[in-house]
Amino acid sequence: MTTSLYSVKKCDGKAPSSSVSIVALFTAFLGTLPRLLEDERDLCGYSGQDPAVDLWIRAADASLAATKAACAAVLAATAVGEANRSVQRVAQLFMDVIESADPEEVADLRANARLRRWAYRVPGEIAGAHQVNLQVDMALDGLESWLALEDPFDARAQAWAEPGLDCDAGPALSA
Repeated sequence: MTTSLYSVKKCDGKAPSSSVSIVALFTAFLGTLPRLLEDERDLCGYSGQDPAVDLWIRAADASLAATKAACAAVLAATAVGEANRSVQRVAQLFMDVIESADPEEVADLRANARLRRWAYRVPGEIAGAHQVNLQVDMALDGLESWLALEDPFDARAQAWAEPGLDCDAGPALSA
């Protein structure tokens, strides 16, 4: 599977060469998130075994594998400096969520990422902090969007569950 920013075949979880920066690997990781969200959204609410849905399941599994491989590449790189350690903390957060089978652990990780977003960011006085922090925020927003897909308390969940409701439509305008 290949996206415009990332090829799974190029990133098999082994340590990258020293010429590739962790921030570049993190950018590649960010490139996997839109496909992951799209494929997971396609399966939102599906819990059965239907051969007609196998294609979507395989696509979602491939997207998850690509995201996991990108995280592994970020984590395998040698972190030098606060910016690199910051993006590795975010990649580790994703790996912890991906590998967890415990809903309570995932809920705790999600709450920590929401409440302590600052802990994943680079201090402003570090060179390039603004750009890295934008990427960190994009990743944390992606994590929240991904976890919200199956969240029964998400406002969109009711619209997705009720036939005839358009979950992408905004509030009705009154005349």
